[in-house]
Amino acid sequence: MYRRELDGPAQQEFADLPPAARASLATFMDAVVIVDPVQYQRRRDERDDVSMPLRSLHFGPENAGLVTFLVYPPDDLVLVIGGTALRYQCR
Repeated sequence: MYRRELDGPAQQEFADLPPAARASLATFMDAVVIVDPVQYQRRRDERDDVSMPLRSLHFGPENAGLVTFLVYPPDDLVLVIGGTALRYQCR
C-alpha cells in the first residue's frame, strides 16, 4: 500500500484550507493511497500504457477542490505537491 506525504509548500496550503476542505482532501488522499494511485480516477480516454506520475484531480463535494500529487512507485509514495479549495466557503 502507498503512503502519502505533503511537501513543504503543500503543508502550508493544506493548513490554510477551510476545515471542510481539509477533511475532504484528507479523505480523498486516503482513498488514493489504498488503490494504485497512477490508475485512480483515470479518464476514459487515457491510454493504459502511459505512466501518469503527476496527477491533478478534483475532490470534495461538487469537485470544489483540486489537488496535484506525484506518484513514486519505488518508494510506494504519493507526494502531495499542491491543493486548492476554489469553491469551499471559508469559515
